[in-house]
Amino acid sequence: MEYFAWGLALAACGFVILLLYLDLSPRGFLYKVAKRFAVPRESLRPVVRDAPYRRRTSGKPSHKPVLLNLETSEGSGQACHPDIVHISQGFGPERWPYWLACTPYPYGDAHFENPEIFVSYDGINWSVPESLQNPLVPSPKNPGDHHSDPDLLFHANQLWLFYRLTLRGKRSDRTATENRIYLIKSLDGIRWTTPAEVLSDKAGGQHLSPAVIHDGAQFLMWTIEVHGGCLRLVRRSSPDGLTWNNPTVASVAGLHGGRFPWHIDVIQEEGRLSAALVSCTALGGRGARIHYAHSEDQGLTWVAGGFLFEQVYEFESKTQYRATLRAVPGTNHEYQLWYSAGSLSGVFSVAYLRVARTQDRLIPLEWAREQVSPVRV
Repeated sequence: MEYFAWGLALAACGFVILLLYLDLSPRGFLYKVAKRFAVPRESLRPVVRDAPYRRRTSGKPSHKPVLLNLETSEGSGQACHPDIVHISQGFGPERWPYWLACTPYPYGDAHFENPEIFVSYDGINWSVPESLQNPLVPSPKNPGDHHSDPDLLFHANQLWLFYRLTLRGKRSDRTATENRIYLIKSLDGIRWTTPAEVLSDKAGGQHLSPAVIHDGAQFLMWTIEVHGGCLRLVRRSSPDGLTWNNPTVASVAGLHGGRFPWHIDVIQEEGRLSAALVSCTALGGRGARIHYAHSEDQGLTWVAGGFLFEQVYEFESKTQYRATLRAVPGTNHEYQLWYSAGSLSGVFSVAYLRVARTQDRLIPLEWAREQVSPVRV
C-alpha cells in the first residue's frame, strides 16, 4: 500500500510538471485528450481570460473597437486615461494632427501612472515623437504618491497639459493628504515647461479627472470631487488657466441605480458641450461605465444618457474607464472615441471606436448607418 501511495504521489507530480511544461490548465489538458477521440463536451473547453477580444456574450456585439498599440515607457503597453487633441493643420516637427496624452498603468500599478505623449496621423497608429522622452514627469519620490489624470488642450498655438498629483505622505492607509493639479506647456510637443501648480486640495475633495476647455473668452475646468461624502461634478473658470475661481457644483441628470460621476472629458460644439462621462457605484471607481452627456448652459447642468455599450469583450470586462471624444467635421454628428478599460486579469488597454449622435445618444457608427439602435441599457 505504501508503494502504491508513493506511486500516486509521483504520478500527480509528473502530471503537474507536464501541465506546467505544456502551459495548460487541467481543463485544457482534458479537452486536448478528449479531442483526440471524440467531440468533447463544451464544459471542458478552456476559457482564455486574457484574450482581449474574447466575447463574454453570445449575441451580436454592438461595438467593434480597435485596441491601440502604445509603446509606453515602462514597456508593458498597458495604458489608461486617454485624452486627445486634434490639430487640423498639424503640430510639432512632423506636423502630426493627433496628439494623445495618457498614463501607463501596468496591472493597475500607480507608480508608473505618469503623463506620456504619443502622436498619430490617423488616430489609430501611434508613435512617440523623436527626441521626446516619456514620461513627461517622473514618478514622485515617495512610494505612496502618484500622478494621474492628464488632460490635453491646444491653445494659443501651444499644447497645454494638466495632470493630477496625489500625496499621501507617510500614511499607510492609502488615504490622500493632498491632491494638486499641475500645468505644463509646449511650443512643439517635444520640450515642456517646468510644472506649475494651479490647484490644491487638502480637505479630501480629491480633484479627480480635470477636463479643461477654452470657450473663446475664458478657461473652464470640470473635476470630480467629494462633497458631503458623495462624488459630484464641479466647474471652475479662469482667465489664464493658472488662477481659478471658487468651484460651482454642477448637476447631472440621468444617472440612475446609485451611480455617481467618476471621470469626464468635455468638448465644445455648436450650441452645446458634449462629454464622455464615466460613472461608478462607489469611491474608487467601482463598476465604472461610459455615458454620453451634454450641457446647454456651459457645463452647469448636464443630462447623461444610458451606458454607451455593454462590456462585451474581455479587455473591458472589469471596468470601462476614462474616455475622450473628437467631433469629426463635415459629418452628421459623428465622433471618434477613445476609451480605456481593464480586464478581469488586471490588464489595461486603450480602445478606439467611431460613434454617431442620434437624439442625444451616442451609438456605434455601424449601427447608426444601418439606422438600427442597440438595446437601451
